[in-house]
Amino acid sequence: MAKRKGDGPRCQATTVAGRPCAAPVVNPVTGYCPAHGAGGRERMRDRGRKGAEATRAKWRGKGLRDEELPELCTPQDAEAWLEMLGRAVATGRLGHHEGRTVVSAVQQWLRAHEAGAVSERVERLRRQLDELRTDKLKVVR
Repeated sequence: MAKRKGDGPRCQATTVAGRPCAAPVVNPVTGYCPAHGAGGRERMRDRGRKGAEATRAKWRGKGLRDEELPELCTPQDAEAWLEMLGRAVATGRLGHHEGRTVVSAVQQWLRAHEAGAVSERVERLRRQLDELRTDKLKVVR
């Protein structure tokens, strides 16, 4: 009869639940699997960390290159940015966390741009008001 993959000695340790570990023995000298052998906790933690990094790298998109993005000088530029970001997230070139971060930055830029535009308008109106007052004083004299 052919030997199956699961046949053979098993790890001699017990799980936290009190059941025997079902892992095949990797170290025939100690009789323990990698998780239950010496340094097993650290080894398994490292494996988990490496797996998480690999998963993160797999799901992380390629992003957008600087030369792909237009200058951000006008609200129309911001609109173009947001359209590109939407497409990049939708196609997987950019992760949703990164996309959300950049969208937030563009929104802050728009607020600052609007605040600057309002300040410029207020200053222009002040100058016009001063000119009108000056002109009125000249007419009254």
